[in-house]
Amino acid sequence: MRLRSRLIFIALIDDLGISERELARRAGLSHSTVNHLISSRRLSCAPPTAIAITRALGCPIGTLFVAESASEQETISQLEAGEGTVKDPPTDV
Repeated sequence: MRLRSRLIFIALIDDLGISERELARRAGLSHSTVNHLISSRRLSCAPPTAIAITRALGCPIGTLFVAESASEQETISQLEAGEGTVKDPPTDV
């Protein structure tokens, strides 16, 4: 999943009044995973990571991420339709 905009990502975190570390904790991810996306060291992540981040922020996945493949788009479509579940995200992707 490709991050749409680091500025939108930062704004959503700021709107919640939480730190990168707190977002990482809420999402069950490492701080470095969140920081690498915010700092543009990484431009994309695995679908479970994107889902964990958007759930922790309380926003639709399409607000922050764009599918880079047909399988990623299928995952998004299933989530939006309320079908299926996504396994727990890895601790560091």
